[in-house]
Amino acid sequence: MTSQQPERERPVEPAAANDPVQAGDPVQPGTPALRRPRRLWIAAAVLAISALVGGIAWAVRPQPAPDAVAAATPQQAVTGFLQALAAGDAERALRYAATVPTDTSLLTREVLDVSHEEAPLAIVNVPEVPGGGPVQVPAAVTFGDQPATITFSVNSTEQGWRLGQVTSTIDPGTLPSALGATLNGATLTNPSHLEVFPGVYTFGEKVPEITLKGARVVVAAVGEDVRAGLQPTLTDTGVKTANRIAANAVAACMKQRDPAPKGCPNSVTVSVGQKVNAKTIRWNLVGDPWKNATYTLDVNDPTQARGAATLTFRFRCTLTQNGETYMVDQTNSVDVRYMLTVTDPKVAVVWQRIT
Repeated sequence: MTSQQPERERPVEPAAANDPVQAGDPVQPGTPALRRPRRLWIAAAVLAISALVGGIAWAVRPQPAPDAVAAATPQQAVTGFLQALAAGDAERALRYAATVPTDTSLLTREVLDVSHEEAPLAIVNVPEVPGGGPVQVPAAVTFGDQPATITFSVNSTEQGWRLGQVTSTIDPGTLPSALGATLNGATLTNPSHLEVFPGVYTFGEKVPEITLKGARVVVAAVGEDVRAGLQPTLTDTGVKTANRIAANAVAACMKQRDPAPKGCPNSVTVSVGQKVNAKTIRWNLVGDPWKNATYTLDVNDPTQARGAATLTFRFRCTLTQNGETYMVDQTNSVDVRYMLTVTDPKVAVVWQRIT
C-alpha cells in the first residue's frame, strides 16, 4: 500500500502585464506587498517635517547680499576699503560704501591702476574706534612718498559697518570738449563732475597745441571738492599753429584791393578829395612780426588764444587829387591784438588796432 504524500503548493507566478485573463481560468492572487513597520513610517514623517521646517526657517532668515563684504568693526570697514583700493579692485571698494555714487565712470580699476603707477597707496595705520553709532576713523596712508591722513565717517548697518563717503570730486576749471581732456588716461565725458577715489590723478589732453600745467592732483580725502588749479598754456606746436593762423589771416587781408579792408589790421586813411585807384593797391608785410608775438589763453575757454604783435605794412597805390595823379608808397607800423581759435584754423581771426 503506497502512502499518499500531499502535493506541495507551487508558487503562483504573476501573469505578464499584457497577458489577458482567459475565460474560465482561475484568478490567482498576486504576491502580497511587504509592509513597513509603523514606527519606521512615523520616523520618516518626522524627519521630512523637520527638514521642511528647517528649510523654511533658512529661507526666511535675513540673508547677506550676494556682493556684501564683512565688516564687524569700523576698523575692518576702513581697512577693507583701503585694501581694495590698494589692489585696484574698484568694485569691491564700492561695496564698503553706505551709498554707491551715481556717477562711477572714473571709479574703475583702469583709473586706479594709473594712480598706483604714479604713487602706490599703502596703509600705515587704521586705529580701532569704539562706539555703536557713527564714528570717525582717521586712517594714516601714503601715496608713494607722500603721507596723508584720511578721515572716514563710518556707520553701523544691517550688512555691517559702512563708509558714509568713499569719494571726492575734482574741480578742474573750464575744460572745453575741443581739448579732449583725460584723467589718468580716461576720456572725460563730463568734465564738470569728476568723482574719484582717494589717489593720485593726472590730467591730459588730446590736442597737441595745448598743455595743462599743474595737471597732477593728489586726492587725500573723502567728501571734499579738490581744486585742480590747472593752467592751460600753448605748446611750441600751439605757438606755431597760432602764428600760422594769424599770418594766413593777414595774407588774406592784404589781397584785398582796399585801403582799409573791413575786419583787417592793415589800413590807411584816404583824405577828402583823394581818389585811390583800387586796381593799383598793393599791400606787403615787412619783416617777420610773428617771431615776437605773444599769446595768452582765455580763462573760460583755453582753445581761444589772445595774441599781441606789431605789424609793419607797406602800402602802394596811385591816387588822383585836384586833377593830378600821384604814386603812393608808404610804410607804417601798428600794434595789434587779436583773438583766434588755436584748435580750429577755419574760425575767423578778430583784429583790434591799438592806436
